[in-house]
Amino acid sequence: MNHKTEFLRRRLPHITVAVLLLLSITTVVPALTTEQLAEKALAATVSLEMKDSTGTTLSFGSGFFVKPNQIATNFHVIAGARQGTAKLVGKYTRYQIEGIVATDKDNDLAVLNVTASGVTPLPLGDSDTVNIGAKVYVAGNPKGLEGTFSDGIISRHESEPKERIQMTAPISPGSSGGPVLNSKGEVIGISVAVHRALDAQNLNFAIPSNTLKALLAKARPAKPLSQNSQSISAKTYFLRGNAKYGLGLYDAAIVAYTLAILLEPDDADAYYNRGLAKYNLDRYFAAIADYDTAIRLNPDDANPYIGRGNAKSRLKQDAAAIADFDMAIRLDPDNALAYNNRGRAKTGLKQYAAAIADYTQAIRLEPDDAETYYNRGQAKAGLKEYFAAISDYDMAILLKPDDANAYIGRGNAKDNLKQYAAAIVDYDTAIRLDPNNAYAYSFRGLAKVLLGRTWEAKQDLWTAWELAVQAGNTDFKAVIEETLRLLE
Repeated sequence: MNHKTEFLRRRLPHITVAVLLLLSITTVVPALTTEQLAEKALAATVSLEMKDSTGTTLSFGSGFFVKPNQIATNFHVIAGARQGTAKLVGKYTRYQIEGIVATDKDNDLAVLNVTASGVTPLPLGDSDTVNIGAKVYVAGNPKGLEGTFSDGIISRHESEPKERIQMTAPISPGSSGGPVLNSKGEVIGISVAVHRALDAQNLNFAIPSNTLKALLAKARPAKPLSQNSQSISAKTYFLRGNAKYGLGLYDAAIVAYTLAILLEPDDADAYYNRGLAKYNLDRYFAAIADYDTAIRLNPDDANPYIGRGNAKSRLKQDAAAIADFDMAIRLDPDNALAYNNRGRAKTGLKQYAAAIADYTQAIRLEPDDAETYYNRGQAKAGLKEYFAAISDYDMAILLKPDDANAYIGRGNAKDNLKQYAAAIVDYDTAIRLDPNNAYAYSFRGLAKVLLGRTWEAKQDLWTAWELAVQAGNTDFKAVIEETLRLLE
């Protein structure tokens, strides 16, 4: 044995330990900055649009590359589809979905096959090691809202009825199927929409990444979408309705909820959500009918009472609306929305002091809600408490500086305090934020009249008249015409 061999033999244990230490150090994955995480996640996240055999869009959703030619998403996004495309954030290229390589209907997972190039897949982490309180990041790419990225923490683990990770990071409509990442940029979950009523408690869940790993291990050669003969469940129609509702496609949402109801006629949430969609289409009587059914099926849920109360308020049935809000508050005493909406109904009945009490309670429950401060300001103005009203408008503007109505309200209060120049400044801002707001032009015109700027006032009033005509607001149009006649 030469001297070199003897030296290596004696030093081998120390060298081995050193090498192992070096390997353990070099394999540690460093945490990324939020900007780096967003860039990495969105570069591999896609928007999915799935269609039937006629080319009619069935659903929107999100997914992400797990391999250079494979995209993971939720099963309910693709259920019943015969064709579809995937589009990366900020890119024009649409990848055709060539087939399905694996599905897990029970866990709401699917893996799709595409032909793509230049995309770096996201690595899958170990979801079993995720602790409560850990920071997570959610990427999504819903249609019309490309590249959403939000953060939150893990709040709990659930094992029944399925393994799920609950988190505080919000899931945007259409983002179901997107990746949930840890601070190292590893996917530890897949966003999943849950079967719940809209406007109910916001619960956000992820399917553990280890469930996806198990599915990937079962991948097979791609099967065309046309061979996907799995029937569409009521839950799938329901979730599609939620996604379409979130995108403002209310007619399409109503169709989806109706299909869900046909399969599960006792689903109170489907009736409630369909009522919300009809409400947004100004179909108030039809909405009330759905809320009635939701209440019959689940009389202890506060949300349908709030929805029915809102519809009744729109129909000028404020006293009946208040009765519904009373019931909602009895069922859910900490529901800020119920107090806020009851306050609005009381304002409609000119019960300003009672409305202020409701708004104050709503603010106590949700102190960062700009709308409630604005509503309380309106009620205070109704009591001619203009300085107090201005204070509430100030807070509304602080919380939501792009709300034109808050500036108009503050301008009205300043008008009543004869602060016409200051009021005009507020109307100027409202017009900048909402150039088609006829009321802002009208109020500015009236303030200019009181300052003796008659010619300028007429210009504002004529603009308000044109906007009222375009909006079909005949009552306001008539008021402006009478004002212009008085100025002649």
